[in-house]
Amino acid sequence: MSLTNFSAIELNQLPTPSLVESLSFDAISSAILADYKTRFPDAQLNFASDPVIKLIECFAYRELLVRARINEGAEAVLLAKATRTELDYLGQRFGVKRAVRAGVDQVNNVNSVASDDSSAFESDERFRTRIKLALEGFSTAGPVGAYAFHSYKASSHIKDVFIEAPEFVMQAPPSAMAEQLPSGTMLLKNTYSADLTTPMPGDVAITLLSDEGNGTPSNAVLQAVEQHLNQDDIRPLTDRVNLLEPHIFDFEVKAKLHLYPGLNADEICAESQAACQTWLNTHHKLGHDISLSGLYAVLHSAGVQRVELISPTADIVVAQNQAAYCTQLTVSVEAQRNV
Repeated sequence: MSLTNFSAIELNQLPTPSLVESLSFDAISSAILADYKTRFPDAQLNFASDPVIKLIECFAYRELLVRARINEGAEAVLLAKATRTELDYLGQRFGVKRAVRAGVDQVNNVNSVASDDSSAFESDERFRTRIKLALEGFSTAGPVGAYAFHSYKASSHIKDVFIEAPEFVMQAPPSAMAEQLPSGTMLLKNTYSADLTTPMPGDVAITLLSDEGNGTPSNAVLQAVEQHLNQDDIRPLTDRVNLLEPHIFDFEVKAKLHLYPGLNADEICAESQAACQTWLNTHHKLGHDISLSGLYAVLHSAGVQRVELISPTADIVVAQNQAAYCTQLTVSVEAQRNV
């Protein structure tokens, strides 16, 4: 299965733990005021300008800041919420270091985004995914998760992985052939090739999606992954690793926005285009369809009355070893409607 779909638990879909409490300035100030009135029942606090009221609001705001800091500290130890340096510390617990992007000078590398140039390191989301797969990496690359972890580790350009194997069934030979074969001989029939030309038992088909260009991995990336996976302490003795390039479907997105009158057309157009580009980048993954409903949703930002989607004209449905790549995104604004 695709690396992005490997875990049955999506961390970003988990509910907020009770450790992280909801904060309300009004609730805190009301609680302090109620406590004050309990201690001083004869106090007359009838005006918002009363000095005591102002002190209570000040105390409430300071307590709100302290509680917010506690929430931030709690989130910093959660894999789903941790970012930057806190995520680096979580990775250390599982022996996983933040990868340095290929081509970056690693002489003074400290494997931390706390350095001056954080763009030289892999993103938080990619690093978080590798940490989630870290326990799979303790095994040799036999399980799907282990192959995913080691493939991701081999090159910083790996964006997604899909792992499968060909399938075979045993069947008896035809009667005419059986007479010429030893008794009990069975034939092995391939029922699923896993996109391999000559599938054999023990084959493992690994489709790699790169973060470069349209997602097709370069020869350097393929070589790096192949060398890493074929190490004696990673690849099981009976496995034969086959690296495959994904099938890429190129497409263009062209849309016209119809806006409500009196709004800043350039600002709204830029916002819709940025949101659409982010959505397209997110779904440039193996097995991720490009749906018309998704495009309409991200293009329909605040101020947009109607979206006229010119291209694509139908959903782009891809298989698990395929990916869709947008070659050009064009968003324009039609004349604003007068109402």
